[in-house]
Amino acid sequence: MEEKRSVEQIIQARVLVVDDDPILRTQIKRLASQFVSEIRLAADGVEGLEIWRQWQPNVVVTDIFMPRMSGLEMSAAIKAGDPDAQIIVITSDDDGDSLRRALEIGVERYISKPVDMHLLADAISKCVRDQQQTEDLRLTRQVAALTEALQQQLWEKLRAEEALNQEKAEQRVLINRLEEAHNQLLQSEKMASIGQLAAGVAHEINNPISYVNSNLGALQQYVGKLLQLIAGYEQHDAELPGASRDTLDALKREIDLDYLRNDVGDLLAESLGGLQRVKRIVQDLKDFSHVSDSEMQWANLENGLESTLNVVGNELKYKAEVVRDYGHLPEIECIPSQLNQVFMNLLVNASQAIAEHGVITLRTRQEGDQACLEISDTGSGIPPEIINRIFDPFFTTKPVGTGTGLGLSITHGIIRKHGGRIEVSSEIGKGSTFRIVLPIRQNEPELPA
Repeated sequence: MEEKRSVEQIIQARVLVVDDDPILRTQIKRLASQFVSEIRLAADGVEGLEIWRQWQPNVVVTDIFMPRMSGLEMSAAIKAGDPDAQIIVITSDDDGDSLRRALEIGVERYISKPVDMHLLADAISKCVRDQQQTEDLRLTRQVAALTEALQQQLWEKLRAEEALNQEKAEQRVLINRLEEAHNQLLQSEKMASIGQLAAGVAHEINNPISYVNSNLGALQQYVGKLLQLIAGYEQHDAELPGASRDTLDALKREIDLDYLRNDVGDLLAESLGGLQRVKRIVQDLKDFSHVSDSEMQWANLENGLESTLNVVGNELKYKAEVVRDYGHLPEIECIPSQLNQVFMNLLVNASQAIAEHGVITLRTRQEGDQACLEISDTGSGIPPEIINRIFDPFFTTKPVGTGTGLGLSITHGIIRKHGGRIEVSSEIGKGSTFRIVLPIRQNEPELPA
C-alpha cells in the first residue's frame, strides 16, 4: 500500500468523482484522498451536475456509462456552463467511440480501467495547472485590456491638456480635486455610518417608546379612576363601624394618601412629558439620518436647525447657552440633509471656539426673495490675518489630529451649490458670526460645489 503523501505533495484542489459503482467510488476516494485536498462523490450524472453547480470543483473525474445521465451528457452540460472546466473520463481500452465523443465535447483527458492512482494523480495535477494557466491567461488579457483603455484615456487627457494654457490647466486640476473631495466627503463612510446608526437607533427606540407611551396613557386613566373610587369610599366613611373607620384612617396616614393623591398625577404627567421629548429626539435623529437625499425639496430651515441642535446637543450643553431669534422663515427649496450638515459644522465650530462657557445665537430673517441665517458665538474670534483663508480646503487652526480642515470648505461648497453665499465677521476675544444667504426658490442652475 502506498504511504500517504506529505502536506507539500498534496494537490490543493477540489475533485468531484462521478461513478455508479459504489466500490470503485469508495476505492478512488480512499486512494485519491492521499494526494488531493478535497473530494466529493456522486452516483450518476444528475447528482454530479448538481454538485458541480453548487461546489464548483477544480476537476471532475467521471465514468462514461451511468444510469439517468451518462458521464458524456453530464460533461456536455458542464462544458456548456464553463468551457474551461477540467474533466477526466474513465473508460475501457476498447471504447473508441466514447473517446471521440468526449473529444468533440471538449474533454481531452481520459484514464483507462482499471484506474492507476499514479496516472490519476498526474492527470489531476495537469488539470489544475491547465486551469491555473487558463485563469492566468484570462487575467493577463483583462490587464492588457485595462492597460490599453487606461493608455487611451491618458492620451486623450494629454491631448485635451495640450489645448489649454498652463494657468487654465492648473485651475482645472484644482477644481476637479476640490469637487472630488466634496463629493467624497458628502457621501463619505463617516456620514453614511452616522446616518445608518442614527436611523437604526431611531427605529429600534421608536417601537418600545410607543408601547411605554400607550401604557402610561392607559395607566393615567386607570389611576384617575382608582382615585375616583377612593374618593367615593371616603364619602361614606361615616357609615362604617368605628373600628373599621379607625383602621382605614391609620392606613391612610401610614401610606400618606393625600400626598400620593397629589403626587401620582404629577409623576405620570412628567413621565409622559419626558416620553414626548424622547419621541422628538428620535424623530430628529430620523430626519438627520437622511444623508443620502440628493433631490431639491421644500423644507423649513428653522426646523432643520432644531433637528441639528438635538443631534449635537451633547456637544453644546456644557459649553454654551443657545439663544434663538427666529424670524419665522418660509420653506425654501433645498437639499435639507446637506444644509443640516452645514448647521452641524458651524454649531460644532462655534462650541469649540468657546473656551469655558458662552452664548451661541441663532438668528433667521427673510430679505425679499432670500432667506438669511446667522450663527454667532462669544468665542475666541478669528485672527484677521487668516479670516480670508478659513474656507480653503485643508486649512485648520486646530491641533494636529483634531481637525481635517475640510468642514468649512464643505460648508462653503454646499452653500454655493444652493446658489447662496456665506460670509463671516469676527473680532478677537468677542466671537464670530457666520451669515448664510440662500434663495427661497432655486430658479437658476446650480453652481458647482
